[in-house]
Amino acid sequence: MLPRFENLRLPSACVPPDGTREKRLRRVFAALSASAAATGIAFSLSGCSVVHINGSLRTTDDGICVVRPEKVTDRVHDMLIKLLDKKGFAVVELPPGADPGACPQTIVYNWAGEQYYVPALVKQYAINIDLYVNGEKYANASFDPSRNLVSTHSRYIPFSRYLARMLDRLFPGRTEIGR
Repeated sequence: MLPRFENLRLPSACVPPDGTREKRLRRVFAALSASAAATGIAFSLSGCSVVHINGSLRTTDDGICVVRPEKVTDRVHDMLIKLLDKKGFAVVELPPGADPGACPQTIVYNWAGEQYYVPALVKQYAINIDLYVNGEKYANASFDPSRNLVSTHSRYIPFSRYLARMLDRLFPGRTEIGR
């Protein structure tokens, strides 16, 4: 039961013609409480983001080197190379342990060997990408599907799409590939 609002003065446009302010106020408060509940649920389900980007690089240089990790599946590595090619980069692959200062722009990445089958049709891989410019760490991007176990939206998006979106945010101003 809502309290009575005898002392509350509403603008004349808000007062119903029959003078029942309480009915109008009940509807307003019901709408507000439903909105607040929906907002609270949305915030509680959002959890932590599965993608983190720290920095970005606007570059017209088309050359980029990629240091292959010692342990990586060909599928993950080939996907990264293919997506960088779609972004307009001429990719040079470097062997594991190569110095990031070997090229003006270098990507060094690692990935978690665990595969997340969420919901069993989509394979997810946790990946961490470090971008080096002239040998110094410039930016970082990461994707980890285990960061957000509450919100299910990340479970239905293929790993390749997340990787493409990460590269779009890491290299803004180049061809967008993560739509």
